[in-house]
Amino acid sequence: MAKKLFAFLGIGDYKSVEYYFQNKNEGYKTEYIQEAITKLLDEQDLNVTVFVTEEARKKHWEPESNIGLKSKLEKLNINCKAVDIPDGKANNDVWKIFLNVYNEIDINDEIYVDVTHSLRNIPIIFMSVLNYAKVAKNCIIKGIFYGAYEAKENDRAHIYDLTLFDQIGEWSSGVEQLLMTGECEMFCSTVEKTLGPLLREAKGTDELIKLVKKCSKLIKEFYTDLKLVRGKSVLEDGRKLYQVLCEIKALNTEKHITIQPFFHILEQVENQVAFFQNENLIENILECVKLCKKFGQYQQAYTFLRENIINYVCINTGLDWEKEDPDRLIAEELIGKLYAKNIKKLQIEIVGDIKTILENRGNFISDDTIELFGELIEFRNDLDHAQFRMVNPSKDKFACKLDSFIERFEKYYIS
Repeated sequence: MAKKLFAFLGIGDYKSVEYYFQNKNEGYKTEYIQEAITKLLDEQDLNVTVFVTEEARKKHWEPESNIGLKSKLEKLNINCKAVDIPDGKANNDVWKIFLNVYNEIDINDEIYVDVTHSLRNIPIIFMSVLNYAKVAKNCIIKGIFYGAYEAKENDRAHIYDLTLFDQIGEWSSGVEQLLMTGECEMFCSTVEKTLGPLLREAKGTDELIKLVKKCSKLIKEFYTDLKLVRGKSVLEDGRKLYQVLCEIKALNTEKHITIQPFFHILEQVENQVAFFQNENLIENILECVKLCKKFGQYQQAYTFLRENIINYVCINTGLDWEKEDPDRLIAEELIGKLYAKNIKKLQIEIVGDIKTILENRGNFISDDTIELFGELIEFRNDLDHAQFRMVNPSKDKFACKLDSFIERFEKYYIS
């Protein structure tokens, strides 16, 4: 792992100006933005790689006067080098630039980028390289900078930090992964990376940022609950998540213009968990079943659906759905005996608590719903036994039957 600054060197007539970062009084006067960034970052063991065309090398890297960017960086004891790139006028130049930049990136590098003098199509090429390298070489983008020489005031030019625009891409990729697969790690880590500096800058007093941080934690909790089939937790965390998303929406987000796109992304998450506005146990768990199906989490979906039938039996027989012993065990035994007696036509004796329940509430459940439970159990058991059974449904059948089970559940238990 190495710390690197990647920069491009143009062919303009650069004039000396004092460059400075926002919220910092300290500046550095030079005609080369690359030198200023290197000095102001003050990173130990920083390696500077400057990409140059043939003309830029002659004019600004190693000019005849020998007072170019190379000599200035060497005076600062900075490890630096120039890498040749074409001028980008030919079609093949695009791929040459891509490969030349990519080849300078090593695994786990931490990279700063200066795009001040990256003309024409180079910024697009460069961002493509970085996005590719983040996956292929696990590099980290520490900062993207632009020196606003043309907008200087009182001979001082602001260095803009554009890193957030790279993070917007990560937000988009993260939320797409979250909403399509239920995987939350990428999204939540990007949120943490984005909000950390903002929270430090506000010294922990910004309520909106703190609320978004809380939201990120609840997103991780809820989608992990789904993956691990935590029925009680998924209800609690899902309802909390929806409530926090509503609170964020109600606050004034306009003052946080730099992360405005993030709030639009959160609306997509809100839409996915909006069913929690109706605090109905049976319906909430059913929607979780549908989410698991969407995410390809079939075993989780079957398990949630099976337990939701037990929820239904508990609610309609006066049993406590939150209490496993004895209530849920009684409900499970009840529907199991009804399946054996009514569907399988087995001769069994029903006694005790189950007999009492059926005498008092015998019409609460139809044979259709009992049959659904029995069929569902067979598929759920096959998933739990990892195909090591005599009867093994095909992979496609698990998906098709789940659609049918969800449809039948809605018909028998909801409508």
